[in-house]
Amino acid sequence: MPGRAFAVGMVVAAILGYGSAGRAQAPAGPAGAPPAVSGATVMSPSAGADARLVEAMAAYRERARMERHRDAWEAFARLATERPDDHGMQIWCARTSFYYAHRRVQAGDKEGCARIARAGIECARRAQQIRPGDYDGRYWELMNRYKEGATLSLVSILKAVKPIRGWLEELIERDPKRPEGHVFLAMAYRELPSVVSWGDNRKALEHAQVAEHLAPRDPEVLLELAECLRENGEKGPARDTYRRVANSDVPRDLEWETEDARAWARKQLAGMD
Repeated sequence: MPGRAFAVGMVVAAILGYGSAGRAQAPAGPAGAPPAVSGATVMSPSAGADARLVEAMAAYRERARMERHRDAWEAFARLATERPDDHGMQIWCARTSFYYAHRRVQAGDKEGCARIARAGIECARRAQQIRPGDYDGRYWELMNRYKEGATLSLVSILKAVKPIRGWLEELIERDPKRPEGHVFLAMAYRELPSVVSWGDNRKALEHAQVAEHLAPRDPEVLLELAECLRENGEKGPARDTYRRVANSDVPRDLEWETEDARAWARKQLAGMD
């Protein structure tokens, strides 16, 4: 998952897929940032896995290859449609949709990104219908909405992000002990321009610090905290936090994404020396 090279005014990069919100994409160029947020609670598919589910999981394990990521996304999307009452399957669909959409926009396929993200939104909405007030369903709905903005113009992007802050604050209220909403909000505060939008580096750091208190060994949490410290000119603590990413935990089903976070932390650290 490559780089998080975000600068002031990188709202376009943040929403168009060259940065922010999520993880799991193929290597990108200098502007390609890993989507910054822990993978939310990882849900295992329902018991009694059939051959198609086994095949979907096999493709997912090989998702470092773009074509296998596509295979995994298509398989989970089909299974989610066929099993509209299976909450776990809806989350797998929504999460894989976001990650694959991010890779497509990095490859220059904005139309594909939007289509895939919309499929993720649909799955996330079904998850919330199954479990009203569901944190994971709402989280992945917002993540995919963020990614769907990949085809928007800058003016449209700035308009689209206006309600994001309120939505994320509401998500945090649903479960204040979960770090994902704080990381997402920190990223948004950090990346959005303060002049024409609601970006605020100090507030970004505050939310990143709350997330770190809740999940001090999560790689995404630590990476976002390091980025926020760096943006606020706290280079010493930023270096220390980038180093902590190397010794972070490896969340289940996010092994590849964790290694990518570590690679980006190493790159950022090298750039500070």
